[in-house]
Amino acid sequence: MSKSDAATLTTFSFRADVDAVPAARRALDTVVRLDPVCLAEAHVMVSELMANAIDHGGLGESTEIQMCVDQDPARVRVSISHPAPPRAETTRMGMGLTVVERLSRRWERSCAEGVFEVWFEVRAPGTAGAIIDLDDDEVLERAKSDDAFRDEAIRRFRSFASGLAWRFKGKGVPDADLEQVALFGLLNSINRFDPSKGPFKPFAVVTIQGELKRHLRDRGWSVRVPRSLQERALLVADTSQFLAQTLGRSPTTADVARELDLSEDEVAEAFGARSAYRWESIDAPQEGAANTLAESLLESDTAIRSDEWEELAEAIRSLPPREREMLYLRFYRDLTQAEIAEMMGMSQMHVSRLLSRVTERLRNIVD
Repeated sequence: MSKSDAATLTTFSFRADVDAVPAARRALDTVVRLDPVCLAEAHVMVSELMANAIDHGGLGESTEIQMCVDQDPARVRVSISHPAPPRAETTRMGMGLTVVERLSRRWERSCAEGVFEVWFEVRAPGTAGAIIDLDDDEVLERAKSDDAFRDEAIRRFRSFASGLAWRFKGKGVPDADLEQVALFGLLNSINRFDPSKGPFKPFAVVTIQGELKRHLRDRGWSVRVPRSLQERALLVADTSQFLAQTLGRSPTTADVARELDLSEDEVAEAFGARSAYRWESIDAPQEGAANTLAESLLESDTAIRSDEWEELAEAIRSLPPREREMLYLRFYRDLTQAEIAEMMGMSQMHVSRLLSRVTERLRNIVD
């Protein structure tokens, strides 16, 4: 067996005997860095091709079989070549090519100048260990042209996108939907990112939040409404629009009920639910009033005065880091006590006691 010195291309030579198969597997282990599943697949393909050449290639034991391994951080390509057997271009050469066809990402065979060659690329090119060593900028740069780097970029920034999705929780859209929309925004960010215009995260924030706001605008409900009622409300709205066009007037509740085979009470309930579809800004002027809703709230007896806000903020800043994190997770991220306990590595009862103590201390400030 011989090995050539090259930066990304390594060549091994084997004699065409039964020892060539295990020797080829061992040689592969010395030069590639793959996850266990992909390495196992590469072993199977190399073994089949080597055995294929020995069993069906009509090669004598003195004949050389060459294995070349060409790799970079995103790709591992292995080729097996040997003197061409008779009818090499027309025969399927046993099971070897069938295995390669099923397991490889890409593969090809050729027969030129008396040499038969089969090469294949490992199914998941991004599992080459070197991809983990690249920094974020290099991964993002290659993500547009290589699926492996795109998957790696999504893995690295997934929690970042999830954090942005959490900010929109409680708007009447299921949390799982928000996660999916945030991931879609992340993928758009990766595909459209131009490093010459600035760092990635600020660009991603704008893109992901834009997707989330668009989704809320189209699908969001400001008040929790049962899904069946949401669907009925949307159906009633579409039907009302259709009837307005066909009747030439605004349809009555009875018109819509008759069209949908519903009771008038069900249609009226659906019309009422539509008011939960949009929320109004507390800074918007109130109808028939000189002040805004926010001003009305500040004038109420239960409102917190500005000096109390300052005192409350100072009290929160003075809390130990663990208790500040608990407040953030409970009242900003809206996690349950059980979820907080799991994240922070303590019992739920301990979390409950700490939260009760902290909230009681803060409540005394504004009482």
